[in-house]
Amino acid sequence: MIYNIYIFNKDGTCIYNEDWNKKKQSQNQSEDQKLLFGMLYSLKAFITSSSPKKIDDKTGFHCYKTSTYKLHYYETLSCIKFIIMSDPNVPDLRDDLKKIYSQIFVEYVIKNPIYKPGTTVKCDTFINQLNLYLKQMPSFSS
Repeated sequence: MIYNIYIFNKDGTCIYNEDWNKKKQSQNQSEDQKLLFGMLYSLKAFITSSSPKKIDDKTGFHCYKTSTYKLHYYETLSCIKFIIMSDPNVPDLRDDLKKIYSQIFVEYVIKNPIYKPGTTVKCDTFINQLNLYLKQMPSFSS
């Protein structure tokens, strides 16, 4: 089951998020977004500094799992971060995050002449296509 998605710009600002199957609602969504970004920043720095080898995009951090959720992570070359939080039993969604970026985000946000890079995403076409893509996935509501 997929709980939510977050998209952060290179400055750490959440430019899009949506919740679907989340049972516990946040009291302060802005604070939660800052905590999530800070945790990811720290986790990536720790992994990079503690690894005995140089870490690249294929072998670097892309998910972690707890007893209650699994966090799936993809960062683009332009430092846009895509995060999906799901049930711990959902398989790795890295390829799905790459598709969301290349086939939905780039097509409906980046190529949109009205969109100002780094700002909140409010494009209805993007939101509709993202929802269509995620809701057709077997792990969306399983």
